[in-house]
Amino acid sequence: MQSKKQIIDEVLADYETRKDARKNLESQWRTNLAFYHGDQYYGYNKQYFWQATESFNHIGPLVESRLALLAEVQPEIKDDLVKAVLTKLRFSRLLEEGNFWQEVTGTVFYKVTKQDGQPTITVCSPFEIYPDKLDVSNFAEIKSLIHAKKVDDQLVIERWTRDRLTIVKGNALTYDGKLPYPFPFVRGTSELAAGQFFGKSVVERVIPVQRAYNAIKNRRAEFMSRMACGVVAVEDGSVDLDSLEIDGLCPGKIIVYKQGCQQPKFMEAGVIPDELTKEEDRLLNEFNTISCGGDLLSLMTNRVTLGEGTLNLLNEQMKRQLRRPIQSIEDVYEQVADKILTLLGVENER
Repeated sequence: MQSKKQIIDEVLADYETRKDARKNLESQWRTNLAFYHGDQYYGYNKQYFWQATESFNHIGPLVESRLALLAEVQPEIKDDLVKAVLTKLRFSRLLEEGNFWQEVTGTVFYKVTKQDGQPTITVCSPFEIYPDKLDVSNFAEIKSLIHAKKVDDQLVIERWTRDRLTIVKGNALTYDGKLPYPFPFVRGTSELAAGQFFGKSVVERVIPVQRAYNAIKNRRAEFMSRMACGVVAVEDGSVDLDSLEIDGLCPGKIIVYKQGCQQPKFMEAGVIPDELTKEEDRLLNEFNTISCGGDLLSLMTNRVTLGEGTLNLLNEQMKRQLRRPIQSIEDVYEQVADKILTLLGVENER
């Protein structure tokens, strides 16, 4: 029989092993979040100090449009008891938080447990979840799952199996025994990835296009700055370079150059290449294509300007585009309802 210290050491070692195995996925999730929030040069080092690094964020509006439409998904709850519990817990609000994690990272988890004898539901981001296997898409194939998060500045690690629960808080063992209630986790995914436990996000698909689009827009802005402000060629030692670098060529600027030296002159700026404009348009079209119709989602969120016939057509198209995340939400409702009835000791006859 293991001692408390052995159990604690085993759980901590298991947690570190799973954390290391999942580090590449976590890096992708952090990148997705950064791009959604507009920090689209996350982990990027500029080659030159003068390079423009503005973000022309199309990912944020895309995700927000999808979330607005997914918020309208309200599966019918036939069981009055379940309906009452979900209403009391404000599950629709919890689902909005869950949908955010599902859409941006690809995966969310709902934890259905008991508190003071009553069911309670917690939204868990994928950052908190560590399965024993990463290469299975069927949740039923997971034999154990670690839920780890900080509580009161201490890391709480819960290792759940199908029949046992072990909880370590800091360096103390707070519980080790049979499950106090059935395995509580329900998974939601934006897009299932074959042979992978965690789902995929639309954000991950469009990041390469967003990067390319930002690069084109910034190179175009740099080109226009050169055209507007000009680039001056001067003979070495003929002018006060510090003055030019600090003040630039403001209107009415007097440039004093050394007698006998060649007069400073503007270099030919040229014109913006047509290829930049064409590439910008091409990237926008590609963005809409691989994001399952960004233009369609924008139209659907501005319904007041649409006729009824157009609205119905777009609604059907939208359902096809968002079929997988909509199906995921419906499955989440069904599984959460089953777990609530189980916690309450009610036979599920549906």
